[in-house]
Amino acid sequence: MGVDPDGEPSSRTALLDAAIRLMSERPPSTVTGRALAEEAEVNYGLVHYYFESSGDLLRAARGRHGSRLLADSMAGGTRPIPLNQVVSDREIFGFAAHVALEGGYDDEDVSHPVFDAMLGMATEGDQGGDPVHHRATVAAIVLLQLGWPVFVEHNATGLGLDLEADGEVIRDRFFTVLESLYRSIGVEVER
Repeated sequence: MGVDPDGEPSSRTALLDAAIRLMSERPPSTVTGRALAEEAEVNYGLVHYYFESSGDLLRAARGRHGSRLLADSMAGGTRPIPLNQVVSDREIFGFAAHVALEGGYDDEDVSHPVFDAMLGMATEGDQGGDPVHHRATVAAIVLLQLGWPVFVEHNATGLGLDLEADGEVIRDRFFTVLESLYRSIGVEVER
């Protein structure tokens, strides 16, 4: 069995990454242990070797997703996720949307490292600003970002737009709204 650079067995990491990919595409309640093993290309027995249940594996994947997002996409919490990544990387907000829709972030013991990092940026960027404004703005930004992977196609089609032909215009308007929200808390965001 191989070992990753961070010391984790590679099959355990493969299962966690498979869980993130699958939950980016569909609700966690539809992700089975067998589907996880198949996606990770490992033996099903390894699901229970590394985790007590597939539910425990899915919970561990939530933690890995948040940590990886913070470390990689947010440069350790020092910048917002670049907007082009928001709309192109379904693993970011597709994952969060599916988990949130099933109450996966509702437990009191669930940490919110991305929220914490964004609030830190808002507090630093708008020192002396209203903390309620900071929290409400972060909430609005995240709400918009969560909605993109879930609703962009439905909304575009419902409004008579074609994502192929009109996608750039839709993205530009989306980015402009997000940039405005970020600026209101003193934070600059890359496109």
